[in-house]
Amino acid sequence: MPLRHVETVPTPDGCRADSRLDVWEVEGRRLSVLRQRGAFPDICFDHGLLLAARIEDGVFPEILATISHDVDASQGLGTGTVDRIQGAFFNRLSRDVLQSCSDDFRRGVEALARGCFAGLTAPLFDATAVEHACVAIDTGNIATGFEHLRSYRSRSEAYAHWRNYVTQAWMTTAWGRSYADAGAGGAFDDVPLTEWLDRGPGPGRRRAGMGCTGLWAAPDLTADGRGLHARNFDGAFFSWNRHPVLSLIDERPANPAYLRYAAAGTAGLIYPGGINGMNEAGIAVSLHQMSTVNFTVGDGRGRHDVAPYVQQRILREARTLDEAVDIARDRRHFASWTIVVSHAPSGQALRIELNGSEETRVGPGRPFADTYVHRVEPSAASDRLVQTNHFLAEALRERHDFLGDAHFTKTVGKWQETRARMRRADGLLSEAVSAGGLDTERALAMLADHGDADASDATRGFGRTICKAYSLASSIMRASPDRAAPSDQFWLTVGSDDACTPGPHTPLAGFALDWEGLGVTPVGQHVASTVSPGALTAMRHYVAAFQAYERPRQPDGALFRRKPTMEELRTLRRIALGALDAAVAAAENAGLADPGFRYIRARLRHEAALVPGEPDRASLLAGAAADWSALRDVVAEGQVPVTGWERARILLLSAATEAARLEPDHADVQALHGQGVAALDQVAADLFGADGRVHQDIKTWRKVAAAILADGADAALPDIDFVTVE
Repeated sequence: MPLRHVETVPTPDGCRADSRLDVWEVEGRRLSVLRQRGAFPDICFDHGLLLAARIEDGVFPEILATISHDVDASQGLGTGTVDRIQGAFFNRLSRDVLQSCSDDFRRGVEALARGCFAGLTAPLFDATAVEHACVAIDTGNIATGFEHLRSYRSRSEAYAHWRNYVTQAWMTTAWGRSYADAGAGGAFDDVPLTEWLDRGPGPGRRRAGMGCTGLWAAPDLTADGRGLHARNFDGAFFSWNRHPVLSLIDERPANPAYLRYAAAGTAGLIYPGGINGMNEAGIAVSLHQMSTVNFTVGDGRGRHDVAPYVQQRILREARTLDEAVDIARDRRHFASWTIVVSHAPSGQALRIELNGSEETRVGPGRPFADTYVHRVEPSAASDRLVQTNHFLAEALRERHDFLGDAHFTKTVGKWQETRARMRRADGLLSEAVSAGGLDTERALAMLADHGDADASDATRGFGRTICKAYSLASSIMRASPDRAAPSDQFWLTVGSDDACTPGPHTPLAGFALDWEGLGVTPVGQHVASTVSPGALTAMRHYVAAFQAYERPRQPDGALFRRKPTMEELRTLRRIALGALDAAVAAAENAGLADPGFRYIRARLRHEAALVPGEPDRASLLAGAAADWSALRDVVAEGQVPVTGWERARILLLSAATEAARLEPDHADVQALHGQGVAALDQVAADLFGADGRVHQDIKTWRKVAAAILADGADAALPDIDFVTVE
C-alpha cells in the first residue's frame, strides 16, 4: 500500500497558533504531520489540543507509569502503597529542574498541559504529572547519577551533598514530600530515611535508553549528492511509535531571525527537535544520552535547559556549526549528553559533548548554590561521523574503573556494547561510502543491522547490535548542499500495532520538504530486509516479555501505576516467561543462534522461582538449570561466538541456580563457581589490564560470586537487564 494522505483534521477554534494536522498512512500504519506557525508556547498549546487523544493513548502514560512505579507515591499518577521518601525525592527533583529552565521552556510546558486538558473530557493525569513527564529525560539522568554515587561513592563529599538534598526534600514541605502527602504535616518519623538512602532510590535505574546509534555522511559521499544524517532511537517506551509525528515548525512570528525546522517525534513530545531534526539552513541534529555522576538540579534562575530543548534551539537558531556550538555553550546543562550536528552546505559534522555539574558542598544552606561547572567539548568537524553512547573527548572520556571519573557505563556489558555498536556502524558506513552506493535505502539497512562486532559479526536479535529488538524508531534526514534551491527530504519509520518493533523494520516513509510553504510531498517508502521474518517474530516475543517485566499491565490493559502485589508479580513473571518461551522457540525455528533469548529466560526463571510463596519453585529452578546447561554447551562447543564476559556470567549464574537447587557446598556448584571466577578474572585481565584497576562491575560480580557460596538461594543477583544482557 503506497504512502497516502488520509485526512486533514479540522482545526479547533481554540488553537492559538497557525496549526494544521494531516494524517498519512503507509502499509496500514498511520502518522501525523503537524504544521505549526507561532510562538513556542502557542505551538505547544496547539500540539496538546490537536493530539490530546493520541497523547493519552501514546507514550505519555508510559512515562508517567514509569515514574509512578518507581515512586509509588502519587495520587496524581496512581494509587498504591506510599513510599513517601521516594515521592519527595522525585517531586523535588522535577520541580527544581523545571524551575531552573528558561521562561520559554516553562511556558511551553504549561501551555502543553492546558492544551491537552482542553482536548480531553476526563484526563488521566494532572498538570503536575505533565511537568514531571516534560523534564523526565534529564531528571532520569540525575536520579541515575545519584544512585551511582550511593552505590560506589557513599563516603564521598559529593554523595554527602546529595544525601542532604534528599533529606531536605523529605523534611521541607515547600519542596513537597510525595504528591499524596504534600501539606499533610508531621515529620513522618515512621519512614526509615537512613535505610532508604542506604539502599538507594529503588529498582529501574538501569534505564533502557542509551542505545541510540547515529551516523553522518557528507553530500559528496552519497549516491544522490544529499547529506545523510541517520539515527536509531532506542529505549523502553514501547508506545513511542504508536503515534509518530513529523512536525514542521515556524517560530518566526516570535522572532524573525528564527529558522524553520522539521523534526520526528511522538504525540506529547514538547521538544520534537530534541530527538532528531533538520532546519532550512541544512543543519541536522540528533541527541545521544550519556551517564554521569557530575550533575546539578540547577539554581532556580532560568539559566538551564534540558538537553533536548537545547538541541531544538540549535534547529531554531543555528545556520552554521559554530553557531550550534555557541548555542550549546549559552545554556547551562543538568547532566551529560552528546549532540551530533551536521551541516550539508559545508559537508561537515561534529559532536558536541556536554555536561553540567555542581561543586557540591556538605552541610546546610540554600537549596541552590551557584557553584555551577560548565563543560562543552566540540569535536573536530568531519565529512563522516558515527555516534553511540560514550564520550570521546579526552576531557569527558570514561576511564574504565570510573571511580575517579565523571562518566561511566554501569556494567561491563554496556561498556562493550556501546563500543561494539560504534565499530560496526563505522565499518558499515565506510563500506557503503567506498562502494559509492550510500543512499536512503542503504542507510535504513545499516540502522536495521543485527551484526554483533564482538561476536565475529554474528546475527543477534539485541544486545551489542545497531538495531535491537526494542529499537523504537529510525529517522533519516537528507539535506541538500544547495540552499538556494534545496531538495531536502525527511524519512521516518511508522508503526502502530503489536508488530511495530523493531522500529527500523517498520515502513520508512519519506517526504520532500517545502520550507517556504511549510508543507510536505510524499517521495516513497522502504522496508528493511536484513533478517528473516522468523527472526523478527522472535524479537517481538522478546519485547512482549520485556514489556511484561518492565511495563506491566493490569488485567484491563491499563499500565500499572503502582508496584504490583506479590501475587500480581507472580502472574506477571509467568506472562513474561510465556513470551520468552515463544521467543526462544521462534529464534530456534528461524535459525537465529542468539544465546541472549535463553540467557534472559534462565535469569527470569531463577528470579521467579525465588518470589516468596512461589508454588512452582522446583520446576522453575530446573528450567533455569536446563537453560544454563544448554548455554554452557554452546560456549564449550563453539556453536555461537560469545565474549569472555558472557562466558563468565553464564558460569557464575549456573552456579547460582545450582546453589539454589542443591547446596552451596555441592560438588557441581563448586565446580561451576570455580570456572566462573576464573573466567571473571580472565575478563578483568583481558579488558582492563593486570594492574588491578578494573571496571566497578567486575567488583560487583566478584561480590556476587562470594555471595553464591555464602548465601546459596539467598544470594542477591544483579537486576535483570533486558537491554544489553548485562
